[in-house]
Amino acid sequence: MAITCVLKTLLFSVLLFFYQQGLANDTYRLEKFRKYQMKNWKPLSKEQQNCTDQLEISSLENIRLGFVRLNLESDDLSGDGRLETCETYEVYEKDFNRLNNFYFNYVNRGNPERRKVRIQRVLRLIHRIFAINLNRFNDQSRGEKELIDAMAKSLFDQLFLSVNINGRSNPYFNYFHLVQGGKQCNYVGVNNGLVLMFLAFLAPHFLSRDRLYTYFCILGNIYTGESCDQAFDRALLSENINAYDCPQCLSDQLKAAELDTGIALLIGLTAMASAAFQRIDSGLESQETLENLLIRCLPYELLPIVYSNAARHCRPGRSCPVPAFMYTVNGMQEFTSSIMGINPAPLTEASSFESLKFLMDYIELSDSVGSDSEFASEESDSEDQDQSIVVRQQNELIGQLRQELANQPITEEAGAVRGVSAGTKKCPICTDSLTDVAVLHRCGHAGFCKTCAERLINEQRECPFCREIPLSYMKVIDMSLP
Repeated sequence: MAITCVLKTLLFSVLLFFYQQGLANDTYRLEKFRKYQMKNWKPLSKEQQNCTDQLEISSLENIRLGFVRLNLESDDLSGDGRLETCETYEVYEKDFNRLNNFYFNYVNRGNPERRKVRIQRVLRLIHRIFAINLNRFNDQSRGEKELIDAMAKSLFDQLFLSVNINGRSNPYFNYFHLVQGGKQCNYVGVNNGLVLMFLAFLAPHFLSRDRLYTYFCILGNIYTGESCDQAFDRALLSENINAYDCPQCLSDQLKAAELDTGIALLIGLTAMASAAFQRIDSGLESQETLENLLIRCLPYELLPIVYSNAARHCRPGRSCPVPAFMYTVNGMQEFTSSIMGINPAPLTEASSFESLKFLMDYIELSDSVGSDSEFASEESDSEDQDQSIVVRQQNELIGQLRQELANQPITEEAGAVRGVSAGTKKCPICTDSLTDVAVLHRCGHAGFCKTCAERLINEQRECPFCREIPLSYMKVIDMSLP
């Protein structure tokens, strides 16, 4: 059994290596996206621009955020070479609008059944932009960091604290809170995607942790609330309350109404902003993958908010209590996995079997549609053709893994590894079996027993996973416990 587990781990590592190598060239499929946009994009007419009261933004304009420029205009660049690192820090409102526009154009073009894959690719690209910015920021001198923080705060305040912009009433004024004596924002004419971009990229530079958390809760409520309002007005969501009684059902409804694109962006950027705050506060380098970031910083509070905004349309004027499972760690993990195709649960020995199958299925799915353009283009990437050796090696490894998994005993198929039941969970500190689960407030790490969580709080000890000092903890219901 020990040899089998070692072999499985080794093959998993090798397969992951070749998988990453296969992604190394044009990881984000930018060239296919450019070809499609250049062929199909048409600017809005003057009449259309007047109706929307907004200037048309091309999806192939360069995007400059901080130290990073996403170069989509140059024809002499290709693939990952379009992600350029700059020497100076610059932020402008137009670039946040461009990134928001780029995200939705990228994700919503092409086969709807492949939307999860496109969501993952573009979120990995945005995560890469975050990582470069954080690492460059942490390399700056103290004076330069203070200047960058001031630039971020100035642009943020310009949007949210200015009563008028360019001679017009600012719809974003008081978006997050009511200033005494001021008027409350009515959210008419507000682009919630732009607010999300501003909050995620700029706010970690100057807001406190608690204020950042509060702002994201407010934004999450407004963002999902307006999305649900519009979907119900167009009869895209069911009015049957039972259609939302579990995370999977809720996500299925959102995907059918094509709201999953916005929800995925909200989840991803909320997690990235939380991680950015931690990196700026600690000065540590950002090297983790998007999957690991979601494991550490998944916004567990978002699922009850989404449910409440959908359920209130099913019972107008009546209370709609949120199902208990919507408040759990497992509930948000299940919801995120369904929306984004990424399982934000730590890889444990008991889950390694399913993780191997998922990785192989994902690679085979990507390869099976590789000859068809992701964005309805008939051309195939020359980079994909040049990777024939890598693909052949991948297929050989997949065959070995399929054979290895086929030979596993039934107990492992059911999730029992080395004689341990898949339902058995232990506190990572005292190793006692869990009868309840505590989530730490600050870092969001979960899986502790109540006694150890209280000791961490009372003795001001660090979280064993990320070294953050928690302020409090919340007891949650883990439905997977026996």
